[in-house]
Amino acid sequence: MAHCTSGSSGAEVLALQQQLIRLGVFARQADGHFDGATDLAVRDFQRRCLLWPDGRVGSRTASALREALAKDPPPCFSHFRRLQLQAERLVRVGEAGDERLPLLDQGLAASPLVLDPSRFRELLEGTLSSAGSPSSKASCPVPAAGDWPYPSLGCVPPIHDGSAPGGLSFLSDAVAQACLCVASETGIGQPLRVRWYGRRALENVQFWSATKLIAPLMVVCQAGRRRPDLPLSNALVRSGDGRFCAPFASLFEQMVSYAGDGTSPGRSNAIGVLFKQLINPGEADVQTWLRAISGNPRLIFLGRYGCDALFPSAELVGPGGELLVAHGLRPRSRNLISAYDLVRVLTLLGWHPRLNQDQRLPGAVWGNLVPLVSGLGHDTARYIDHALEVLGLREWIEQPVILSKMGFGAETGDPAIDALTYAAFVSLVDRRQDPPTR
Repeated sequence: MAHCTSGSSGAEVLALQQQLIRLGVFARQADGHFDGATDLAVRDFQRRCLLWPDGRVGSRTASALREALAKDPPPCFSHFRRLQLQAERLVRVGEAGDERLPLLDQGLAASPLVLDPSRFRELLEGTLSSAGSPSSKASCPVPAAGDWPYPSLGCVPPIHDGSAPGGLSFLSDAVAQACLCVASETGIGQPLRVRWYGRRALENVQFWSATKLIAPLMVVCQAGRRRPDLPLSNALVRSGDGRFCAPFASLFEQMVSYAGDGTSPGRSNAIGVLFKQLINPGEADVQTWLRAISGNPRLIFLGRYGCDALFPSAELVGPGGELLVAHGLRPRSRNLISAYDLVRVLTLLGWHPRLNQDQRLPGAVWGNLVPLVSGLGHDTARYIDHALEVLGLREWIEQPVILSKMGFGAETGDPAIDALTYAAFVSLVDRRQDPPTR
């Protein structure tokens, strides 16, 4: 097959499209024109074959096509076809008016992985083996050239171009903003070194409900500064009139899991606003706090998720009625932050035990962050779980920890465009190497 690329046409392109159809990565009728849909199909095929996804059918891509089609049935057909069907389901309205999306609303119970959020604390601390008992830790990859120490608070790290090999080339071109932080360490107790990749990672945009995890982190920091000795596992959120009282950890998990919401995000949104308004007198609001944490001075983060707080007023109290965080209203605004900001706060949570004091969330006590670690394990969207299964890695991983938060909404414009966001922190032991690595 001659080299084909975008804009080509003729018999060679027609044959290419027919091959891509057989592999299940091209859902249109073959017409001999190398258009945008053909380009995306070629890139998808290249990614699955671990080739550089440039959309050009050169000698290496042509050879990979021949190898994939040589067996009957092609070994990757069911894999590609399953991905295609799942992509179609993501944009298809369900039966009987059910507008939930399959992977967006899958839920922890339906995950293909065996995950236990109650074990996440020990796994992140590195104190459990695959059998669940104390043992030697998995080895860690040696830092690569270009890795940097994890940044201090308020410092924006160097972010590599996501199109570089080893970066974000695996992502679909439909992903507008992305940020990836990969850690490597020479061992427990050694400084954490990281590498950041980005695609428009510092551009402030709407990330919908994915940002709900941020304000509770600030609440934990405020409570820790006031009473670091009081465990938040026993703290309560109490309405101003005293009629309602619920555990802080339970409310956070409800916000993440949409428990009791059915198909409506109303209660989750109202809880999200409530957390944003829990601010001690004289302390910075969540927008100012986040700017100081991530180093992004232009982010805007005083939006209310389209509703009012769960209660007009509330406070966070300890088990003995000690006031930890009061309630303060703040002006309405929007939520426009960057993909980097989201990744930064997730890594601050998941890597807290590995970070130095000048790198950690100010005032946060690890034991008080644990309810958030467990709560983020109950996210309804299970994209990481699904990806590990599709890539055939489920049997090769141990001790998985997945903290995530999805978001879904409509971008304003003419026409309005449905937008999906997903932020996740992943830690696991990879048994494909000897010794296994974390």
